[in-house]
Amino acid sequence: MQKNQIDLTIAVPVYNVEKYLRRCLDSLVGQDYESREILIVNDGSTDNSLSICREYAEKYEYIRLINQENKGLAAVRNICIKEARGAYISFIDSDDYVLPGLYSHLMPMLIKDHTDIMCFGFIDNYEDRADCPDIHYSNDCEEKIKLFTAAEALDEMLLPNNIDVITCNKIFKKDLFKNISYPRDMLYEDMFTNYKVIASAEKICSTNYKFYVYCHRESSIGGMKFSEKTMNLVDAVNEVYEFAKIHGLEKPVHLNVGYTFWLVVVLNIMIRSGHKDKAYLKQTRAAVKKHFFEIWNDKYIGITRKIQLSLVLCPYMFYKAVYLRYLKTVRNKQ
Repeated sequence: MQKNQIDLTIAVPVYNVEKYLRRCLDSLVGQDYESREILIVNDGSTDNSLSICREYAEKYEYIRLINQENKGLAAVRNICIKEARGAYISFIDSDDYVLPGLYSHLMPMLIKDHTDIMCFGFIDNYEDRADCPDIHYSNDCEEKIKLFTAAEALDEMLLPNNIDVITCNKIFKKDLFKNISYPRDMLYEDMFTNYKVIASAEKICSTNYKFYVYCHRESSIGGMKFSEKTMNLVDAVNEVYEFAKIHGLEKPVHLNVGYTFWLVVVLNIMIRSGHKDKAYLKQTRAAVKKHFFEIWNDKYIGITRKIQLSLVLCPYMFYKAVYLRYLKTVRNKQ
């Protein structure tokens, strides 16, 4: 088989996920889109993950398996890009899973309309809860497809609405990665990379349909506590922000609010971890104060989020208490 004789490569990095791997692979094998391959890269797993990967690769001819020593998620994604035979590439984390119809619904639209990037919705699943079942979701609402230029997408990618910084809820034209790679040895490599990919695209679409199930747990990157590497996120946010101010819309609509939103995200990580940084708190408050009216006028964030961002201007101990109470209430409802 020659490169690009198929439409799609589904890339699956694997590292010590034996508990979740079958569910992920079953969700991909069950997709009803024919012109595809599943490319699994086992990144030096020390549990039973490699045996499971081999089982699926032997059973399904369209599954390829690469086994290597541990190099990290960014290196694995870069290998997937290099080895992919599809014209498009979709990255799926092996402890998450996707819902039926993802590729059969979206790929024909991408190919017909010559779309470079398709963004689709995701569902948060908090698996630390004992009563948390697998997600069964039906996209039975009216579908809303939105089209963006690169400048428009850059303007709003810091706000989790139509466009966001996540890799796994997107299908990319593989050629967009020709001169772009994921940075190694850094957390939040999605944010460091995807703004460059978006900037390279001519046509970006989003759908309100949800196909990806993002499974949260304490051991996942999304569930990590504060450490020095958490500040990689601040570096990434600053990098995206400065780039988008130059290459985004001349008059930003959502960029400043998105930037402030992510500063507060890191502040909240600090609070959850019992860490306090006075200089960072001062920086975050300054951003909230500067963009206060933009926050309240932005249609992409709801009233609860607007109140939360505004409360950062209150005394720290008050904000901390309110945030922790809010967090407990939300988790109890999930």
